[in-house]
Amino acid sequence: MNIINRNLKFGDMNYNNNPNTLIVHHLEAEGVNWTIQFIHNMHKNENGWAGIGYHYYIRLDGTVYKGRPDNAIGAHCQGCNSNTLGIAFEGNYDRRTEMPTAQFNAWCELKDCLINKYGHMPVYGHREKGSSECPGKYFPLERVKNGQTVESTGYVVTQYLPNGFKGDNSFIGVDLQYVLSYFKDIKCYIRGDNKGVWIETQVVPYSKCLELKQALGSWFYTIK
Repeated sequence: MNIINRNLKFGDMNYNNNPNTLIVHHLEAEGVNWTIQFIHNMHKNENGWAGIGYHYYIRLDGTVYKGRPDNAIGAHCQGCNSNTLGIAFEGNYDRRTEMPTAQFNAWCELKDCLINKYGHMPVYGHREKGSSECPGKYFPLERVKNGQTVESTGYVVTQYLPNGFKGDNSFIGVDLQYVLSYFKDIKCYIRGDNKGVWIETQVVPYSKCLELKQALGSWFYTIK
């Protein structure tokens, strides 16, 4: 699976973690500012920790980020940091009543990946292992423990496409052969208005939408 590694810089940590259990958390917050780097800096500067306390961070849109190395003891559940992996979900599940399908599917994929690596790993909510209400009263804990992926679909919309050869603005007009090379076997539709043209794809599995998002980079606009 695609796990984004921002190469976070950590202080001193204990590297004797042998993961056999997963503990899930909610962030109690959400939004564009709540990046992996922001959480890392907050845990480092405000809590005085070596860095982000979680091992993985799953955003609402289904993107997954690497936190601490798996072999580093976490800082996410007092008394249960050894031999566990802490998984943080973006969102305040004391207020948010439903988990987005993309986030749930990303969790299921991550869980399967970790089980394939480490063997059977029971899943617990933070509140089941520590003095906390985390991961929130609306967090679908039983579904998260037992769930299977729900295949969702969507389609990708690009930004206005740049002019020129491979987007170098050397002439007025879009190098469609170059642009379409990003989409390979996916059917695409050219849309346009008085500002320019863009591409919308056919409906595809959401996992493919996320792959295209990564591949397109600054050309990506949204998934619908």
